[in-house]
Amino acid sequence: MRVAFVTTMTGYPWGGSEELWYQTALRLKDEGHDVLASVLFWPKMSDNVASMKERGIRLQVRKPAYGPIAKRVWYSVSRQRVRCYWEMRRFNPDLVVICQGHNDGGFEWAEICRQAEIPYAVIVQSNSEGFWFGNRLDSAVNTYLKAKGIFCVSRGNLDLLRMQVGHALPNAEVVWNPWNVSQEAPPAWPGHANGWRLACVARMEPAAKGQDLLFKTLALPEWRDRPVELNLYGAGPDEPSLRRFAEILELKNVNFRGHVKSVRTIWEENHLLVLPSRFEGLPLALVESMWCGRPAVVTDVAGNTEMCVDNETGFVAPAPTVPLLADTLERAWSRREEWQSMGQAARARAESQIPRNPIALFAEKLKSCAVTARHVPASAKRVET
Repeated sequence: MRVAFVTTMTGYPWGGSEELWYQTALRLKDEGHDVLASVLFWPKMSDNVASMKERGIRLQVRKPAYGPIAKRVWYSVSRQRVRCYWEMRRFNPDLVVICQGHNDGGFEWAEICRQAEIPYAVIVQSNSEGFWFGNRLDSAVNTYLKAKGIFCVSRGNLDLLRMQVGHALPNAEVVWNPWNVSQEAPPAWPGHANGWRLACVARMEPAAKGQDLLFKTLALPEWRDRPVELNLYGAGPDEPSLRRFAEILELKNVNFRGHVKSVRTIWEENHLLVLPSRFEGLPLALVESMWCGRPAVVTDVAGNTEMCVDNETGFVAPAPTVPLLADTLERAWSRREEWQSMGQAARARAESQIPRNPIALFAEKLKSCAVTARHVPASAKRVET
């Protein structure tokens, strides 16, 4: 089988949403399949790009369309689009997997595939009630209805996508992202003699992750004197703004810990995950905290409540607003002596709900899409190589 993975994520050289297609590409290559990866150029490319090349995966590096509008349009529509079209036709894959960070971003690639009569599937890594298609609705409908498979990372994202395109999307299903923590016994519960430690594990992008809501909540009078410490893990373009905001609010108990490679070390030190997200897919931080036996406070967006059960494995704020988050954190605080047992319940739920090898499952789904795509009418011409 020949399969091509096309990532459309912008803003970062790499992110958690890249791991599903990346690890699947490596698995398919190890199984003997021919794999191509089409990635955006960055001055400092992710080490994972070099890893793919070392493993024998073909690479297509695309320059992002920066610069004046006229130059962007000319470059992206004319020169680069034609090059990508002919490179993909020469590779002649059985399936192209278009990897979107949100509910769009890959429509142009889907059109390229349709023009070249190449079957494709689409991954949707997050969605939001704010991501409607407007005058791109026709492109969205064409992209999704003609895909061999649509893969969303939460039921909430999929239900919302069906509403946004106005179709049932019978070729759509939910898949799991891989997580970056061992399934071995969770780390020991940390002591709290010196206070309770909350962890917000997310990229520094409050428009999505809502760190500003958390800061405003911790600035309320009732939280000022409580023995609580907030540790922020992650990086992103809005970190300077968040640091200044914390200073303005005079939050002395907020620590910016940066990116940490070992997820387990986070949960060796912290008691509770707090994710005040405005939109999501299914956050890896939530899945990983559950594997590590820690409860969570989350907002009721996307797939959060598909894993976090209110008052059992954590606490759910009905919406991402300061009053609702404050009420939910107050509930959590009043039951802090139960956090350890709730973390044990979270671990048990992870063991019962989450597949042990999501990459193997996803690889099989892509093979099935490719097999289905081969059974096309004789009139559907393909390029011979």
